[in-house]
Amino acid sequence: MMKILHIVEDFSIDSGGLRTVVNDLNNNLNKAGFFSFILSSKKEKQDSIYRVESSNTWLFSTNWSKKLSSLKDSIGIDIVHIHGVWMYPQFIAAKFCIKNKIPFLLSCHGMYEPWLWDKGKIKKKIYFDYLIKNKFNKASYIHAITPQEKENLTTLFPSNNIVEIPNLINNITISKKNKNSDHKEKYILYLGRLDEKKGIDLLLNAYSRLKNNNISIKIAGRFNNYKNYLETLVESLNLNDNVEFLGVISGKQKQDVIENALVLTAPSHSEVIGMVNLEAGILKTPVITTYQTGLHRDWNIQGGKLINPNVNELEKILKEVLSWSSEERKKNGEKLSNFIKENYSWEKRFKDWESLYNTIIYETAK
Repeated sequence: MMKILHIVEDFSIDSGGLRTVVNDLNNNLNKAGFFSFILSSKKEKQDSIYRVESSNTWLFSTNWSKKLSSLKDSIGIDIVHIHGVWMYPQFIAAKFCIKNKIPFLLSCHGMYEPWLWDKGKIKKKIYFDYLIKNKFNKASYIHAITPQEKENLTTLFPSNNIVEIPNLINNITISKKNKNSDHKEKYILYLGRLDEKKGIDLLLNAYSRLKNNNISIKIAGRFNNYKNYLETLVESLNLNDNVEFLGVISGKQKQDVIENALVLTAPSHSEVIGMVNLEAGILKTPVITTYQTGLHRDWNIQGGKLINPNVNELEKILKEVLSWSSEERKKNGEKLSNFIKENYSWEKRFKDWESLYNTIIYETAK
């Protein structure tokens, strides 16, 4: 039985879609007969994973090395799958693998994409060039989620094997009570982290131009300091009666809020697929998001909408989508759901992951 250890700096809800991606991969691997397990510095109470407590900015702790050695000796590790790039857990995991001759796979999860490089560029470049690049160069494979990310990673790591596998989603059963919803409460939904990268300010500014008091905005995501900025923006746009901050939603509440939205809008400046786009789409809720997510361009003709992250384009597409009749919305939602099931489902694409892990073991044994 192949034993795969996933290294994740943050497996808590705060990590957003990364938690979903890693959790789904871990679960699907275990269902398929692999022995897959997770090590992180942060988790939720209900999570059955291994943890190294690290509270400083870089998540440094000497216990990382000790825990990795302990897991190697007690369980055994055939492959280490490193998720993310900027923190100590990824650095020490790569160093540990090189020292112990354990093959490792690196998933960057969009963290090297151009928009994010420009945030703290000098520090990131120094860290990349002088500390981490020579470690990641030794990865058996580097995983890209989109064609754009693969292109960017090829520039950064020209000598590495880079493989593209998109984020995937399990099928979700539609709630019976929502199937024939007449949308008595009409709202646009944003669901995700409250962060500058996500373009929530673009949504608020575009919405303010619509001047449509019959439709509101619901913003769902854990409250943080960025919420203060958004609240100030809401007030300056005179939208206090039109915008509701829901905080964290999960489970049945989350599904109901998604299914009953007129449209989910995720105008992100930088993303690799965006799990919320897949979650909403598979639930037959139309989705407006950006070309910068790397989603297939056919999203535009399969019930969803892709734009560039700016207020003018978002205003225009919101007007179009909000003018749809109930029948048009239903038809586009069904098209998008079918498109996601065909192109982004675990059922269709798990074999890509299975093949990649087996290839790494085969090539290591040669």
